[in-house]
Amino acid sequence: MPDSNPSLTDFAGAFTPLGQTESFSIRRYQNAQAALSRSNFRIGYRFLKDQSRKDLETLYVFFRVVDDLVDEPYPGEDPKIELSSWTEDLSGGARFDHPLSERLHELMDRRGVPREVLLDVVRGMALDVDRVRIAGMAELKEYCYLAAGAVGRACIPVFGGDLDRLAPYADALGEAFQLTNILRDVKEDAARDRIYLPADRMRHFGVLETDVLSGVLTEGFRELLGELWELSERDYQKAHSLLMTAEDRKVMRPARAMEAYYHEIHREIRRRNFDVFSRPVVLSKFKKASLLLLFLTVGQWANVSRNQQQSERFGRRVD
Repeated sequence: MPDSNPSLTDFAGAFTPLGQTESFSIRRYQNAQAALSRSNFRIGYRFLKDQSRKDLETLYVFFRVVDDLVDEPYPGEDPKIELSSWTEDLSGGARFDHPLSERLHELMDRRGVPREVLLDVVRGMALDVDRVRIAGMAELKEYCYLAAGAVGRACIPVFGGDLDRLAPYADALGEAFQLTNILRDVKEDAARDRIYLPADRMRHFGVLETDVLSGVLTEGFRELLGELWELSERDYQKAHSLLMTAEDRKVMRPARAMEAYYHEIHREIRRRNFDVFSRPVVLSKFKKASLLLLFLTVGQWANVSRNQQQSERFGRRVD
């Protein structure tokens, strides 16, 4: 961030609460723009032309803005206020006075990104504002769609795909990604009083909330994480099966390249016997480069089974 940007202390006493909210929104927008260079979204750039890259950037910044709003609000900030402004804006009401608003509307009109899909993303973020508990698998699947499937659907027109035909693919891959996130981030989410593990399955395996919040990895806890891992694995396989034509596989190369990263994290979680508390599950720069190279030279052209086999042989560790 440039030194000329106001600090948080500069805001104190200098603005009304509304003025603070507006300033926080701009600051968050600038941070999201700066974070773009570190985003996994950039993996897909090499498969897109200039305008599609710019459109993907617009979507990424929007997703990052609303995500950071919920995960890292500024002191005294109520995330529900800005989420409400986005909801009204995307619903056709009063435009939100935000640098992203015009960019988003122009993108939706030109690319045919349904406003309902972006509203679903906002709905998903709203679920994370307060303490999170998930009752059962149906609620978990709905959350996965709002948090990741809707993101995938929004990207399909930018990639040049047919949204009607490829929406099931986006939903399956989004659920796989989000379940991988949930497994990887159990410790981090617990620190925010968020438990995305279904309460009914926790009871089935004898897992207590205190186990999750304190990081007590009992045998039942491992079995629960293993069950969710298997569900995620089936989603990865389902997504593969839904790309039925060579053209669809070509169009969705940005998503498939990102999948190479997520699926490796997914496999590493099982290799660690679901111990996601001792140390973070992350991909090193070397591993990321290796996976991308494998995808560029083999994965984007190979059939599903061969690609999986070679990915498994390519490396056993992520850090």
